[in-house]
Amino acid sequence: MFATATTTTTATVAPPNYKTALINRVFFIRWEQPPSAQDIQLVTARFREAYEAHRQQLCVVIVTGAKARVPNSEQRKALFKMLEDHRKYICELHLLMEGNELQHNLQRIIASAQLIVTRIYDSNYARLHKTPDAIAPFLTSRLKADGNRIINDARLLGVLH
Repeated sequence: MFATATTTTTATVAPPNYKTALINRVFFIRWEQPPSAQDIQLVTARFREAYEAHRQQLCVVIVTGAKARVPNSEQRKALFKMLEDHRKYICELHLLMEGNELQHNLQRIIASAQLIVTRIYDSNYARLHKTPDAIAPFLTSRLKADGNRIINDARLLGVLH
């Protein structure tokens, strides 16, 4: 008897809209586009796993890629709710908005205003950055670890560019 082969068609699955990584008590989230409700649930579950692994507050670095669209009001509300719900598990929050064009600078200004309005902003808690290297000194100070190495490791894992 001869072997037979069958073919099946599989639906193309889009790559995830996000990447996460945990490096030395720093939880990285990289959004390539604004998140869906399911994306937020999955990232929240990964964050909780990371917290449970250390059982102490984590530094969080949230990155939006330079090609990411601006989130709509529903997506923004969901993101801010995620941050509010987990604030007690976060010792420091760093928001990195990649891109150097005028639209990116305007997005950073708008994001800063939203952080202030939603009362998430606090210079000892939440900071907005233009480059990953600007985050390293804060990580060094907070974790008493090599912040530059953490940033370099994050680049190797693809959560920072």
